[in-house]
Amino acid sequence: MIGVREAARLSRRTPETVRRWVWSGRLEATKEGNRWYVSRAAVAALAGTAGESEEGVGRPTLSEWVERATAGRTGSPGVSAADLVWDDRAGR
Repeated sequence: MIGVREAARLSRRTPETVRRWVWSGRLEATKEGNRWYVSRAAVAALAGTAGESEEGVGRPTLSEWVERATAGRTGSPGVSAADLVWDDRAGR
């Protein structure tokens, strides 16, 4: 079991996002005093980081993100950054 801050670091999200996952029921947690504790495996599964090493935890660079976001696109020379963001959000 790990705390919210550690879960946020592991999932590459903010602590507030992890709390929202708990409050919405997407992430099972236990409360001790005023602190929430969650399963490391559950956080990794929810965030899609299962199987990644701790050294690899961190946000992708902009070029890595663009490469992933444009993977599989054909014939889209006029794609803007906003298009990439909307496509990324739609895929989540």
